[in-house]
Amino acid sequence: MDFFQFASYAEMFITLSINEDNQVDNRLWICLLVGGLCFLIVYVFQVFGLLTIAKREGFKNKWMAFVPFLNVYYIGVCAEKNKVYGMKAKHFAIITAALEGLLVIGYILYYVSAFAVWDYIYWQPVTYGDTAQIAYYYAADVVGLPAGMEWMRWVFLYLSDILSWVELVFIVLKLLLLTAFFRTYAARQYVWFSVAGAILPLTGILIYVVRNNKAMSYGDYIRKVRERNYRMYQQQYGNPYNQNPYSGGYNNGYNGNNGQNGGGSGPAEDPFGGDYGTSNSGRNSSNSGSGSNSGSNSGSNSGSSDGGSPFDEFN
Repeated sequence: MDFFQFASYAEMFITLSINEDNQVDNRLWICLLVGGLCFLIVYVFQVFGLLTIAKREGFKNKWMAFVPFLNVYYIGVCAEKNKVYGMKAKHFAIITAALEGLLVIGYILYYVSAFAVWDYIYWQPVTYGDTAQIAYYYAADVVGLPAGMEWMRWVFLYLSDILSWVELVFIVLKLLLLTAFFRTYAARQYVWFSVAGAILPLTGILIYVVRNNKAMSYGDYIRKVRERNYRMYQQQYGNPYNQNPYSGGYNNGYNGNNGQNGGGSGPAEDPFGGDYGTSNSGRNSSNSGSGSNSGSNSGSNSGSSDGGSPFDEFN
């Protein structure tokens, strides 16, 4: 499929013009030649990239990397550690390769028909601006074809539009397949690699670029990234969950000594001391352990507590 993509790009730079015989020269062979050379270069990169990956990962049937259409399936084989919406990548690659084969057959029919009907094409000139100079031409119709070539007329005029829609579906399938592949061998840049490989005929070069990367499940990659980020966080800020809840971090928390609050030494101050009952000295003596009942009874009987009795005025 990359071959015809390169050929279509070459068509953009081919200018059609009228020759001495008042005919438009057929220059499609130039587009096919340029497309073939570019495709061959990229294809060599793809073969060596897939072979390198297959040897390192121990995949069988390495000869598939050399065969058109089967090498698309082999991309799915190399991406076995990741799936495409729950489907194994190699199974999804079968669908992608089959659609690519259908497209290639369609484009072969189109170019064969174009060469066959070229001399019967009615070219309509297009002028731009106020000048009478003819800039470009386009095929308006095909007239005078022999009866046995009418199907070629239909192929030339309409098949290219149908193939354009089928190619959009193929691009989506190829994008999903390459996503599984580059998640396996280029997890950090898999989005850019997948989009570039699906839209542009550069898949072979991109595969060659990542050929030395070790295969990895994308789930394992995400887990390792999270572990690394967590370790970096610990090194910078420490572990907030590794502190002693009775002493560290929360200095005013429960200290575990005699059920008293506070991280400092000594008991906490009574918020109801002074004007609201017993003083600090009275409270401290009651909590001292040795001055229990005897101290409190003597203090109450003698009436000498600092706060006094609330019933003294009734005596």
